[in-house]
Amino acid sequence: MHVTKVERQTHHPRRINLYLDGKFAFAVQGDVLSDFNVKTGDDLDEGTVSALLSREEIHLAKRQAFRYLTHRQRSEYEIRTRLFEKEHLPSTIDAVIDHLRGLGLIDDLAFARALLHDLQLRKPCGKTLLQQKLRSKGISSAIIVDLLREQMTDQVELGLAMAEAKKVIERYQSSRKIVDEQKQRQRLARYLARRGFSWGTIGPVVRQLFSPGTSL
Repeated sequence: MHVTKVERQTHHPRRINLYLDGKFAFAVQGDVLSDFNVKTGDDLDEGTVSALLSREEIHLAKRQAFRYLTHRQRSEYEIRTRLFEKEHLPSTIDAVIDHLRGLGLIDDLAFARALLHDLQLRKPCGKTLLQQKLRSKGISSAIIVDLLREQMTDQVELGLAMAEAKKVIERYQSSRKIVDEQKQRQRLARYLARRGFSWGTIGPVVRQLFSPGTSL
């Protein structure tokens, strides 16, 4: 295939139109074309053309990944999913992931720590809900187990559940609507369960708050 024209795009100067055998063939980033030192008059074999297109796809995928990372930190799973939705080849996605990992822009452990911290700041929750949130971001089971073992001991979870439960009880007490104690117990238990606290944590919290002589 004979390179008959190399033309810089008017509206996107960094992109180059490549004409082969008198016809427009494809456009690539200027840096990509420079790496291959392609110029008018050259003859390209299929292998070189394939390598050019592959390099161009990787370049495009990197740009999309960097743009995706601009807003916030992402897990590897999130980036892979994003690039897959952009219809990139698995080999391209692997290459981009390796590149980002080498730059320190992908770190699932650091991502999981930050996510757990943010979740607990917004609205404290128990291990079960935290596990679900972390899994939804593609965090591995090994990282989840280690992180929760480190940061969510039974004592920590009990303290968080107690703090949340006290807020609920205070709302009951300030409400004009009278709710009997049994219903308060049931509603509180269901609320804590929805927040991801285990029944092994919920039981002691409910019993303590409704025991005679307990004050908030």
